[in-house]
Amino acid sequence: MIALINHASAFNAEKVNEKVLNVFKKTFPLAQQVSWQEFSDRYMVHFTENNIQVVVDYDKDGNYLQSKRYYQEDNLPINILYKVRKKFSGKKIFGVTELSTEISTIYYIKLEDNQNWTTVKVDAYGSMEVVDEYQKA
Repeated sequence: MIALINHASAFNAEKVNEKVLNVFKKTFPLAQQVSWQEFSDRYMVHFTENNIQVVVDYDKDGNYLQSKRYYQEDNLPINILYKVRKKFSGKKIFGVTELSTEISTIYYIKLEDNQNWTTVKVDAYGSMEVVDEYQKA
């Protein structure tokens, strides 16, 4: 990760490829707190929209590559929220990391109870698996 940071440069929107900037502005017209990074093969933009933290990667031609969104349970799709609440009824949803590409969306849902932190990986169809579980200190 450090190597990527060293090879990236942060800058404002004036230096972003015009194709990328146009796609971004059309897709996310309400974006706030926007910051850009340039890598050798892509651009990465960090911003907030509707109180959700978002990171999107575009290739140099303005094509969407992937995104990450960080939010609370109220932004989860209802079918995912229902299945998680049903299966983990004694736990509270602490936060969600959503990873999306053109072909898939995966949700990493951090759950907590009085004794444990649990991370559940859920796909768009509701299939889920526990990927991490830690005792609280």
